[in-house]
Amino acid sequence: MDGHPTETAPLLQRSHPPLESDSTFTPSQKRLIILAASLASAFSPLSSNIYYPAVNSLASDFHVTPTQINLTITTYMICQSLSPTLTATFSDTSGRRPAYILCFTLYIISNISLALCRTYPSLLALRALQSTGISGTVALSAAVAADLITPDERGKYMGFTSLGNILAPSLGPILGGALCESRFGWRGVFWFLALSGGLVLLGLVGWFPETKTAAAATATTKQWRQRTEETVPAETETQEEEEEEAEEEEARGGKGNIILALPNPLNSLQMLFHLPTGLILLSNGVVFASYYAVTAGIPSQFKQKYGLSDMEIGLVFIPAGLGSSLSAAFNGAVVDWNYRRKRDQTIQQVSNMGENSGTDTIMAGFPIERARLQIGGPMTFLCSLAILAYGLVLDIHPPLFIPLILIFLISFSVTASYNVMNVLLVDLYYSTPATAMATNNFVRCFSGAASTASVAPMIEKRNNGKAYALVSGIVGGICCPLLGIVYSNGAKWRSWRVPMISEPR
Repeated sequence: MDGHPTETAPLLQRSHPPLESDSTFTPSQKRLIILAASLASAFSPLSSNIYYPAVNSLASDFHVTPTQINLTITTYMICQSLSPTLTATFSDTSGRRPAYILCFTLYIISNISLALCRTYPSLLALRALQSTGISGTVALSAAVAADLITPDERGKYMGFTSLGNILAPSLGPILGGALCESRFGWRGVFWFLALSGGLVLLGLVGWFPETKTAAAATATTKQWRQRTEETVPAETETQEEEEEEAEEEEARGGKGNIILALPNPLNSLQMLFHLPTGLILLSNGVVFASYYAVTAGIPSQFKQKYGLSDMEIGLVFIPAGLGSSLSAAFNGAVVDWNYRRKRDQTIQQVSNMGENSGTDTIMAGFPIERARLQIGGPMTFLCSLAILAYGLVLDIHPPLFIPLILIFLISFSVTASYNVMNVLLVDLYYSTPATAMATNNFVRCFSGAASTASVAPMIEKRNNGKAYALVSGIVGGICCPLLGIVYSNGAKWRSWRVPMISEPR
């Protein structure tokens, strides 16, 4: 089958994830690896949002209008939506580690060049290169998490892999404002990104292991396995298993080698037309766009209504960061708990039937969509209600703490909904998680760009109440019904698919 159909069955019937990671990495090592991947992924949204306080200074130094500087932001977001499709397919065929090293090498070069650039055309081109280099790390972080964790703990870890993607829009402007006020001015922003990116690259080269299925048995992870051999007994392989592994190694180009294959972005975009993937991606894009609609309106509205300074406006984003952080921790645990609850119900159903021969069939029909969306659906509805209340409240000019509380609730619910749908996408595409998350990033960035560009004119033409009522209506009127359809029909649609050739044994 062309493209990347969803896997026929979730990994419920497997006692281990589709990797050697259980025997290769200890729980502490897994946490460190996922934390490193999350840190790396934060550079993509951080590089976008840290740039905003420098817009006026850049316009003055390059003798152009702020509108022309905003074009560099648009260029960044376009590349941010497209480049992960290349990075993801490259990492799914060649490994996570080579993809990370390539991303950060391009990123560091572009930041050094940006700090030294003198002309507007070079600024425009280098911002595109900067985005192209770093944007793929968001998909890579989800892929690393999928490589290492089991389905019943996926909610917790996937929440933390996307935490940087949520926190950066809140914390980036604060950091950018502080750097712009330093003696380096706006160039200090790019020197900071180049230096911090260089430190991360050193860590990737010197420490970060390969986690991808096809590369997990190569020399990159042999040193990790040696640390666990004393406590984890090795499984005895049959002659047949050894022959199969030898054939797989030969297909990969020999033991210890990783094939560097050219990426095909069409593999990612084809997912938009699969069921239920397309509906999940659309819902995820709308939810994330609603968050950008709120954050994009904060600077102008809080300055107009409360007379806040630029630094004080930056502090308004703190509740959003707190909401995201708490949601990633709390909701991830709830998602994992609900998965285990549904899994135990399915196992009990099999036990009550007393037919061992039918276990695999019933497990293949495990309702993974329901296990995830029983949490994600209510969070999406809460997001819609919080946005509606936020718009109505701003127009009556209440005490400052009231809209701040609503910003916290919006951030909490958006993060929860977004993370649940990310987890579900990885559930459905556990063989190619980076490609799935790249497609998700493509939809998210385009919808976020459209939302950011349209919210200010809507507020000016109408008011906050009407503008955010429209945003709330789109979330509640589109996302909730679509997720309900996935909830009811996802397992049926999945049963129509044939297993992917790359499905792990």
